[in-house]
Amino acid sequence: MMNLHIRLKLIIGSLIILSSIITYEVFVDEMKKIPINYELISEHEGQDRVLESLNGNISDPFWIRETLREKAVKVNGNILEITSKVTGIDSATNQVIFDNAQTFFVDRSSRKHQNVDEYFTFPPNVQKKNYEFFYPMMFTKTTFVFDKVKTINDLEVYDFSCKYNGVDVSSAFPQFPSKKIHSDGKCTISVEPVTGLVVSFSKEWDDYFVNDGIRGDQVEIGGKHTTEYSKAILADNAKSTKSLYYFLDVILPSLMIIIGIIILFVVILFEKTKNQSKVIIETQNELIKKERLSAIGEITARISHDLRNPLSLIKLATEGIQMRVEKKLDPKLDEYIPMISDAVFRITHQINQVLRFVKTMPLDIRLISISSVLDDSIKYVPMPKSISVKLPENDFSLMADKIQLAIAFSNILSNAVDAIGKNDGSIIIRTRTEKNNLIIEFEDSGSGIQKENIDKMFQPLFTTKIHGTGLGLSSVRDIVAAHGGSISVKSPPTVFTITLPQNPNSKTASF
Repeated sequence: MMNLHIRLKLIIGSLIILSSIITYEVFVDEMKKIPINYELISEHEGQDRVLESLNGNISDPFWIRETLREKAVKVNGNILEITSKVTGIDSATNQVIFDNAQTFFVDRSSRKHQNVDEYFTFPPNVQKKNYEFFYPMMFTKTTFVFDKVKTINDLEVYDFSCKYNGVDVSSAFPQFPSKKIHSDGKCTISVEPVTGLVVSFSKEWDDYFVNDGIRGDQVEIGGKHTTEYSKAILADNAKSTKSLYYFLDVILPSLMIIIGIIILFVVILFEKTKNQSKVIIETQNELIKKERLSAIGEITARISHDLRNPLSLIKLATEGIQMRVEKKLDPKLDEYIPMISDAVFRITHQINQVLRFVKTMPLDIRLISISSVLDDSIKYVPMPKSISVKLPENDFSLMADKIQLAIAFSNILSNAVDAIGKNDGSIIIRTRTEKNNLIIEFEDSGSGIQKENIDKMFQPLFTTKIHGTGLGLSSVRDIVAAHGGSISVKSPPTVFTITLPQNPNSKTASF
């Protein structure tokens, strides 16, 4: 009877493991599809020359900045409706010189356009072969030819090139109605092969009138490439997604196998003797105590503690997904998947806080717009609808590292959001200049900082948050100090004041 009972337990355990594997495959497949909230923004810069008027002369070279914005606006089954808009402006005059909008219908799994064999974006596990594309930045069907492997920002990427000739672009030049305009060009695109995410793009074009099939006067000639800032953002996103794929493809399956084996052994051991369970629990508790005692340093102990809760949430959400799938209630996935995403975000945030604190990054000093830095920093922070953000009306320029300042500002904004909590509130940002310095103030309507904590706010490891590392404001102080500036705080109301030297005499520009 005992042997039969053990066998029954083993069969049930095996069925649970098999069901978990099926659920895992469905979950991983969904995670690797184009997300239903897909959105992409990338910036490009370069030089251009444009025909000023019919029978006129082509202009002198001028700097252009283009922005590509892609966004999923509707989902129908496995098909995403994605709008794509490319806007080009003259960097000197801010005059729009190019504006093209398109709509695409894309299969989330294959990443190809609906009912055709051309790709919209690269699929995961990119191969060293040619791909047929209708890429939003090309405006025509194009063959991407594999060229080489290289490295961008410590990330291995595959380079593909393309060429096109005689593409009709007349609609892009409304200033020349009734004129046929063709374009020749070439491009290079760099893609992270595991995820299929684009990291860099460059293009050169030559547009001209066509009269009775014969090439006429030149209309436009120029070139562009992804800005270093966008390239850094795209590379970081590719690295994060690549790590997620590694977790889904390697770590999670290994954990499931290990957990399955442990379950089977536990069943066998439990049936042989009930006392073994008590021994196992006592042994596990003893091991946990020893592990806690052997933890090195406050940072490691705090990070370990902070990671356990999000990982438990991942486990619970996964079990919930499993149960919903078993009960054929798949729509519940919409509830659990955001839970997993939020937990992964919390883990990533904790790790990034530590890495930014312990790793010194060289400054990339350029003449930047403080308004553009504030806009970028707001994008980094999940901002509840109940909180309003008032930006300064005037813009100022200064010599600084745009990416690191955006990280510092986003840390201050994140603290403001936490201070306000779930209440309605506001964040006011003010800027002004004093004696060749730029002053930036961040004021929030939160509960304020206790008087005894004011002097501790920028100390490493000091935090009043349950899930905090105590490294965020310390990193802000270091970034500001690296720029030759200073930071202070007062409360109530809570106002963080950053003072930075402007250095207005430099001729280098990046905006």
